[in-house]
Amino acid sequence: MELYESIMWKYISQEQEILSANIARDDIQPLAEQLTKYRTIYFVSHGSSYNSSMTVAPFFMKNARINVHCVTAGNFISSENQVSLLDKDTTLVVLISQTGNSRGTLEGAKLARKYGIATLGLSADSSATLKKYTDCFLTLNCGEEDSNAKTKGMSSTILVLLLLGTYIGLKKGIITEEQKDEIIAELNRQCMELRTVYDRTVEFCKKNEFGKNLTSLYTIGSDMNYGLALEGQIKVMETMCIPTVAVDSEEFSHGTHRSINSDTSVIIIRTPQNADMAQKTFDYFNPVSRMYMIETFEDNKKDNVVNIPLHRHTESVLTVVLFIQIISAYAPELNHLDPNREANNAYTDLVETRI
Repeated sequence: MELYESIMWKYISQEQEILSANIARDDIQPLAEQLTKYRTIYFVSHGSSYNSSMTVAPFFMKNARINVHCVTAGNFISSENQVSLLDKDTTLVVLISQTGNSRGTLEGAKLARKYGIATLGLSADSSATLKKYTDCFLTLNCGEEDSNAKTKGMSSTILVLLLLGTYIGLKKGIITEEQKDEIIAELNRQCMELRTVYDRTVEFCKKNEFGKNLTSLYTIGSDMNYGLALEGQIKVMETMCIPTVAVDSEEFSHGTHRSINSDTSVIIIRTPQNADMAQKTFDYFNPVSRMYMIETFEDNKKDNVVNIPLHRHTESVLTVVLFIQIISAYAPELNHLDPNREANNAYTDLVETRI
């Protein structure tokens, strides 16, 4: 396979239009007004959908003052005793599945319903099986994504949840109308910046031959971008089929750092939330291993760094996730590999990942 032949590039190219349309939609705010009574949210999901929830959780806690728990579907359905103890009047379970057919997510919806806990489903479109098992439902409006490694669906999930959290916070009086407008403006600006970030990331990949001899990868992030470090871990693992690890910036020095050597590749997401620690990590390991960084600063004008604009309310997550999507498509293709090639595909059928 040659560069830019994967279907992933097609889906990535659709993101600006899809995200801009989602910002303009008029069905999220009315739903948010119905959800203001909930004090606790459980996000229940798998894979990239779980990473999306980890990305938006800090935003919800700050701007909507809702206590958030991000739980994999497997852990949720295996913890029935805990679920039975949840306060059904103040707890909302949000179930996310781009396909709408993930077995674990559907089982989670059934379990919440068993104990009378309100549910909200998120999926690509209204035909999802998940819709039948949830009280409320939001479409991601991302269209079909016939790819093992999801891109536009992940970005749409993050955006829809950011909008939902913003409108809940507005209705509850946690944020002002002016602050709401600032957040929406940030999201719109990030949509407009996607083309520039795309170009910078492709240039970064070319200069560094990103993916050549790539045998393992560590991704490091903090706060909202810890969720995107998790996404970087799973995306490159899916497309390169190699071992990958994601770690929080502060946690990296508690053992993980000992495994770094000249064969290791490391990507750091540097934002104001982890600026000093991320810079120290980059400077220390840059002579030792293959270090790469995406940052919302102009501090490091180096070939192995991508600089992007800072958006303080949302930590630039829509542009950071694009960087992750591009490198995960570029790396395998540099090695003439299809990012969606077969790799133990029969296993998902064996364990009935989807119904």
